[in-house]
Amino acid sequence: MSTIIVTGHKNPDTDSVCSAYCYASLKNTIDGKNNYLPARCGHLNRQTKYIFQHLEITPPEFVRDIYPRVVDAMTQSVISVHENEPVFKVLQYIEEMRIRLVPVISDNNIFRGIVSLYELTVTELLGSEDITKKPEYLIRPENFPEVIPGHFFTRGTTEEFRAEIIIGAMHFERSIELMKQLKPEKTILVVGNRTGIIQFAIENQFPAIIITGVTHKKEIEADFSDYRGWVYLSQVDTADTHRRLNLSIPVKSIMTTDLPSVTENDYLDHAREMLMQVDYKGLPVLEGEKLVGIITRSDIIQRKSRKLILTDHNELSQAIDGAESAEIVEIIDHHRLGTIRTRTPIYVYAKPVGSTCTLVYQLYRFNEQNIPPSIAGLLMSGILSDTAILKSPTTTGEDVAAIRELSEIAGIDYQKLGYDMFASTDSLKTMDPQKVVASDFKEYAEFGIKVGIGQVEVVTLSDLDEVREGLFHALEEIRRDRQLDWTMLMVTNILEEDSILLTTDMPKAEKKLSYPRIEKNIFDLPGVLSRKKQLLPEILRVLEEMNRERSVS
Repeated sequence: MSTIIVTGHKNPDTDSVCSAYCYASLKNTIDGKNNYLPARCGHLNRQTKYIFQHLEITPPEFVRDIYPRVVDAMTQSVISVHENEPVFKVLQYIEEMRIRLVPVISDNNIFRGIVSLYELTVTELLGSEDITKKPEYLIRPENFPEVIPGHFFTRGTTEEFRAEIIIGAMHFERSIELMKQLKPEKTILVVGNRTGIIQFAIENQFPAIIITGVTHKKEIEADFSDYRGWVYLSQVDTADTHRRLNLSIPVKSIMTTDLPSVTENDYLDHAREMLMQVDYKGLPVLEGEKLVGIITRSDIIQRKSRKLILTDHNELSQAIDGAESAEIVEIIDHHRLGTIRTRTPIYVYAKPVGSTCTLVYQLYRFNEQNIPPSIAGLLMSGILSDTAILKSPTTTGEDVAAIRELSEIAGIDYQKLGYDMFASTDSLKTMDPQKVVASDFKEYAEFGIKVGIGQVEVVTLSDLDEVREGLFHALEEIRRDRQLDWTMLMVTNILEEDSILLTTDMPKAEKKLSYPRIEKNIFDLPGVLSRKKQLLPEILRVLEEMNRERSVS
């Protein structure tokens, strides 16, 4: 099941957030093959916060960006081994699964290390990098039956121990002479049914004895009455028993523990850089100390792009960071079409209505799905916000019809809800000028000129004079930071149905505006409520006229 993120634009307004939430809910209802996650790529404004709190709904999750992350490429169904399991099991996995490394875990899936072909080299299996020295192994008798055909004769009390291996294949006197040179508590004997040699190991309390070529304890004449160690009866010959004993050692004795790790939320580029710095072709993916996956070089090469649905916008400049690396699968919008290119055909639902939430409402009806009251409340809120309580010139009959039905479903008076929504917004005096300008700010580029237009909706303009210097300063700062040519802020009085426009200096453009000029950089916009349908066409007309004059000159 794929996760598809549904999100509105940067600096999200109410319509953007509500449409993403509601469309994700619809998609989760009609598509059981994917998981649709509503998200927002900016902070909620005061109005949107009020709506979600009023309707007692948890807002969409904040997602900073959708650049590829480890979780998008990693292998989640990981083949791992417990630290006490035999090396033999790792070899089986490598051969049968065609994998190059195996994570090692302890109880509760706690990551302990990695075993790869490198650790399984001859020097590692010999227990020492110096092949001239007799190696010492970590012995865990409980692993014997998994690797060596046979069964236990007696079970010892020591769970695991380090020991050298000696094979009792020489003449009796020579074998005893060699065993006397070893530390009894660190010696494991592999021998055929040779009573004298076995008895010596018993008397010296070797921690383990493996007797080969014996199938039943009645065949053994040695006295084990006072022996406290392990006795295992191997069904294979002595040479094969010794070979298999090497493979019974627990993987923790050869695993690598100083390997770096990544988390699911690490950027894929970070994982790629780490893999370039190590000799291994994979890294463990951890959540705290727990193993949740593994990321290999092949995973990174073959990774699939994250999937994205855009609501209330269709331009990469307004989309969540990293959208250019994602697979955009749908667009639901009511704005002019931008320049997004897709690798494959996608579903686009775009109409010139007052709100994206109107389109989502229509998609509920098109898919013959009932609209829950909570969803109806959010859809209402998005429409009321974007149409200024149905007063904006962008309002269509489709928006009005949607509001009427949604109001009945939600059991909410839409006019009261609309007034309460806009009344919840802070007055200009209590708001940070930077947030006023940037919270609903759109950028446009036409005729080689980059323009930015912000909009803030209020219920009174009485405090504008007190804060306008701060707003001008914020406009100039955002113009400089974003390398724009001209920035402006449209302050809209929802109740009086008019606006005031503040602009940065661009004398040639300002002279061509058809709006009454109140004073320098301030214009009166009576009856103007819509940035998209009323202000933007006028700005584009001015830019086109300036471009025409440049061409003539």
